[in-house]
Amino acid sequence: MNRAVCITTWREFKSNKIRLIMLFLLFVAPLFQYTVQRCQSPESMTQDLITPSGVAIAYALLWGAGVIGREMQHGTISLVLARPISIVSYVLSKWFAVGLAASVCAFQALLVEHLISAVFCPSLAFDPEFLVNGAERVLICFGTAAFLTFLSSLVSGLKDLALLAGLLFLHSISSAAIQILEYFPGGRSGNMAEQAIHIGTVFAQGIVFVLYPCVPVGYLIAGNYNEIISLLSYATMITVFLSLSIFVLTRKEFSYAAE
Repeated sequence: MNRAVCITTWREFKSNKIRLIMLFLLFVAPLFQYTVQRCQSPESMTQDLITPSGVAIAYALLWGAGVIGREMQHGTISLVLARPISIVSYVLSKWFAVGLAASVCAFQALLVEHLISAVFCPSLAFDPEFLVNGAERVLICFGTAAFLTFLSSLVSGLKDLALLAGLLFLHSISSAAIQILEYFPGGRSGNMAEQAIHIGTVFAQGIVFVLYPCVPVGYLIAGNYNEIISLLSYATMITVFLSLSIFVLTRKEFSYAAE
């Protein structure tokens, strides 16, 4: 990892007021919601009211959108790569910077939520669900960061958000098509229909796994070692997307001028 690249990435985020405001709202909203809920619903005092680990995706998206594309748009990536730094080190540093920053933010939000629960019900202070949720958030942040790094290497600026929106649209279309084929009378009849359902299901599940790379840490801790496959798939996904990012940037010609 290159320290200078990581620090520059964090500074760029801090200079963007809109992202800081969105980060603040993302941090405060669940705290306000669960604090009010605890005050109004005493029966919830015995539960650790923390947001699901999937909220980490939002933190990773805030930090990772345009992580490489912004430098391509402004022409600064040529200056960075002109220094004694390889593309491999550059990509890994960008991925690590996004994953670490998103993990810290997501875990801090979880910690504050958990402390609020512990104040209302001290017995929840040592609830293992807190640690499981935190571990899953860290894994999601680094997994999503790898995918966002790849998308950002393909386009300049924040156009990677358009690619992400396109994937979500394709997921919606494929899910709707699967439901039509499954519930429409005679939809499953014939090999063509079955193959279409199978392809659509695999495609939809693939998009979900890429956008929500969650590893069930709780099952692993409980001794369900069948979930090791999920961990291997997670590591493979990160390796593939980072390798693709390096491949794309290696074959691009960069300009010193802003696009």
